[in-house]
Amino acid sequence: MMIIGSLIMAVALEECRLHERIALKILMWVGSDIKWVMMGFMLTTMFLSMWVSNTATTALMVPIVDAILEKLQPLKQTNMHLKGLNLDCTSDPSLKEGKQNGEDEEEVADDKVHHLDESSTLKVTLLLSVCYSANIGGTGTLTGTAPNLVLKGLMDVLHPESNEITFASWMFYNIPGMLICVFIGWLYLWMVFIKFSKSNLNVSKEDIKDIISKRYADLGRLTIQEAQVMILFLILIFLWVFRDPKIISGWMDALGTKRKIGDSAPAMAIAFLLFFLPSDIRNPKSKKLFDWKTVQAKLPWGLILLLGGGFALADGAQKSGLSKIIGEKLASLQVLPPIAVVAVLCFMTTMITEIVSNTSTANILLPVFSQMALAIGVNPLSIMLPVSVVCSYAFMLPVATPPNAIAFDSGNMKTIQMAKPGIVMNIVCCAVQILMINTLGVALFDLNNFPSWANSTKTFDTTLLLTFNASLNTSSTL
Repeated sequence: MMIIGSLIMAVALEECRLHERIALKILMWVGSDIKWVMMGFMLTTMFLSMWVSNTATTALMVPIVDAILEKLQPLKQTNMHLKGLNLDCTSDPSLKEGKQNGEDEEEVADDKVHHLDESSTLKVTLLLSVCYSANIGGTGTLTGTAPNLVLKGLMDVLHPESNEITFASWMFYNIPGMLICVFIGWLYLWMVFIKFSKSNLNVSKEDIKDIISKRYADLGRLTIQEAQVMILFLILIFLWVFRDPKIISGWMDALGTKRKIGDSAPAMAIAFLLFFLPSDIRNPKSKKLFDWKTVQAKLPWGLILLLGGGFALADGAQKSGLSKIIGEKLASLQVLPPIAVVAVLCFMTTMITEIVSNTSTANILLPVFSQMALAIGVNPLSIMLPVSVVCSYAFMLPVATPPNAIAFDSGNMKTIQMAKPGIVMNIVCCAVQILMINTLGVALFDLNNFPSWANSTKTFDTTLLLTFNASLNTSSTL
């Protein structure tokens, strides 16, 4: 229900174009220099991808990239250079000879091709920056991308007494690593493909500023409907973060109830208000903020079925003993230091997720790694948490994630153009995640000690089975 509630909120943001307003506003705040524009694209995409699907975020940002690229100056300078040559030719009779003219035309043609190559380099660089930050940004929140939700769901299934993974604890752990990865990605793309390349790109800062300002002006003033959705969005974030932040008492404790309230309660409460509140609070009879027809058309139902199927697969593998057998086989890795075990599994996962969807990768590997952790006597989170995060680190191939595919198609790239920088990003981001789990992860989740909840699965499995059977009986009666 948390997944459905968060997806409804994301669709509401897209429907009222609030995500586009946020994106353009952030881009207006950054400078007009090309390196800061690229940083603006990455930070904007990263932030939106934390709350909206990475596919929708990339689809939003790519047209803005294209609009800016249309205003590149090198081709205009080439035309001016060509006119200058013609003027020189008319003023100097000696330059009118066929051979000299032929040499000048060849030089101009080479210069034009050079500028076209430079423009293509910038386009590829900007598109790569967008798809990288879309993939990385999804790791920042629990609802940002499917593997995060898979980890949360599997922890509830396999270790029901664990309460380490909450919306707040996830953000405290992952946002620092997310920011580090985005910064490294920006620095790498800027240094390698623009700064130290032999390009001489000259982009008009005024043109860039005018494009972004015009697109923002086209949105018009903030409407009452947008303001209401924004307020509900901020309330939802507040309720998620401060439900059980660990470092201080949350609002759940303030209620004084012994009944556990999960992250699904705020998500569904806000979703209910979207269908209940009028779009114009000054007119109670106005249409509602949101309608089911829009949800039915735009909600990614396939993702919900994929997650549910993955949970069923994990439960089947757990009950049949398959996960235990594979985990015990992998226990031979215990001869390695714990940090080396995590490194091997992270790099293996990031290679698999290049050709298998990140959701499927998480659903298949996490139950196995949970049993492996139990077999070697370490905290399951010390392996499951970094592996679930690196499932989103797929930067090499266009088939790896939808953002990669969108950027690849929009930039008319060759596979090698995405693969070469992608493998560097894979390695660097995995290294950052290994560093984070052994520093911040240890401090937040006490990963050096084996937890008491690690073997608590039998009671929950029975309850889950009884609940599932009851739901089947109810469905058949209806």
